[in-house]
Amino acid sequence: MRSSFAPLALALALAASPAFARPYHHRHHVAAASGRPAACAGIPWCGCWLRVHLGIDNARLNLARAWASIGEAVSRPAAGIIAVWPHHVGLITENLGGGMIRLLSGNDGNAVRERVRSTRGIIAYRKV
Repeated sequence: MRSSFAPLALALALAASPAFARPYHHRHHVAAASGRPAACAGIPWCGCWLRVHLGIDNARLNLARAWASIGEAVSRPAAGIIAVWPHHVGLITENLGGGMIRLLSGNDGNAVRERVRSTRGIIAYRKV
């Protein structure tokens, strides 16, 4: 006689796996190839990561908000533009429209990530 418990156990095991438990995380976060640069040790590092990534030698830019005053002001998000929040900064890789962008940034969940983010709260767009 076959047990009807096996299909139920399999369904429960699949539903409890991380891939099913957190689908939003897996669809929208893509880890980038690099991590925290050695030059950014011991400091909040989104600004530091971006300046190292872009090859800019200006330690003042370790502070995210400082990015609001460099380069040229831009009025809207686009690929290649820097997005600045009061406490975060990153490089826009795609404008998805509807107030959403794809952003590559350091110190996002203590990692370098490319993910979809809202433009809400952005204080500046800069072309560097």
